[in-house]
Amino acid sequence: INDTELRKAVLYGSAMASFCVEKFGTEKIADLSMLDIEDRYDSFLELSRIEA
Repeated sequence: INDTELRKAVLYGSAMASFCVEKFGTEKIADLSMLDIEDRYDSFLELSRIEA
């Protein structure tokens, strides 16, 4: 595992956790599509960018 893969995993984990707080526990995750997950990942990726 390299740094890039680790950062990607952290963002995906954060994105999935954010769905859990939208409903009680993991109920929301059962209804997600891959597009939902990718959209949330992209949002987290954009939020994590630091402009120099």
